[in-house]
Amino acid sequence: MNSVEDLCALISSKITWGRGEDPQSLTPDTPLLELGLLDSLAIMDIVAALEKDAGIALPETEIVAANFRTPKALWVAIEDASGGGRK
Repeated sequence: MNSVEDLCALISSKITWGRGEDPQSLTPDTPLLELGLLDSLAIMDIVAALEKDAGIALPETEIVAANFRTPKALWVAIEDASGGGRK
């Protein structure tokens, strides 16, 4: 996981798109919660994928709605949790 764009791709892969709905390209500023793209299960899938695939463990205190409002907000939380250094 080297960029917010990589994070956008991961998030997009964890979203359950509606029947007949084409998966959208996410940008760093896509309002994930406002658009109803994430639910609690999707958030936990993202957290698990970050840990398994990217070696990024978010502390439980960082798994809050504010950090999942946009991919950019989550990216900032990841950088803060990892001290700025990621895989």
